[in-house]
Amino acid sequence: MRERKLFLLICAVCVFSAVCSHNILADSAPKKELFFGPIVSSLEGTGILASKTQGGGLLKATADGSGKTETIHFSLETAQTSLKTVRGKDYVKIDGLKPSGSPGEPQLPFKSFVISLPLNSKVSGVNVSGISYRPILNKLEIVPMPMPVGSAGANGTVKKDGEETKGPLDIQKAQTVSETKGYTKCKTCDSDTFLPGNLVFYGTGKSNNTQLVFIKFFPMQYIPKSGRAILITDADITVNYQVADSNQKTE
Repeated sequence: MRERKLFLLICAVCVFSAVCSHNILADSAPKKELFFGPIVSSLEGTGILASKTQGGGLLKATADGSGKTETIHFSLETAQTSLKTVRGKDYVKIDGLKPSGSPGEPQLPFKSFVISLPLNSKVSGVNVSGISYRPILNKLEIVPMPMPVGSAGANGTVKKDGEETKGPLDIQKAQTVSETKGYTKCKTCDSDTFLPGNLVFYGTGKSNNTQLVFIKFFPMQYIPKSGRAILITDADITVNYQVADSNQKTE
């Protein structure tokens, strides 16, 4: 009986050790050095978009000048970045950012912001200005996003890029770099344009007496076919909105 208890204890310790090793795998992955080119102050010639609007059109100034804005500044030092090897491929880790991407597609870091507006606000779009970036000189082969393990989120109604959908508000969530098997076929790995191709995505929701804007900002843009990437180091992210009359309902 004593030998059986000892055997079970040893098994439990082994399982616990295996779980801990799995959880720290990403943080203990081998690191390589990232090299950067000089600062560039324009996205001209990159094809990268710097705004997202309801309906996908261009942001327009309101004729009566009633439009309002809320702006936040994004700043990043190259010292906050590190290049890790995960499953034989590259992952650019940035302090304070999380990985994002569809399963099987390149795993790119993003920064999330939440902006609170008056409840009767109508958001027309989000744009990015004052942009500076530095080219990443390393040729990268970015690790693909793993298949989701399965997680539960708070159900509710959310407008993503101006369109209302129902389901988990996963715009605030992202998976961590993890070890897993099973991938879908990569649809963008032969792309010769920057991914995700837009610096910013957004969704809206309501909480008590506040209109919330959930922003996903992608400072790293990556071309899978060539392995080229750039890193935004400074930018101003602006939410454009109007406040309706108290008797007027917002959409």
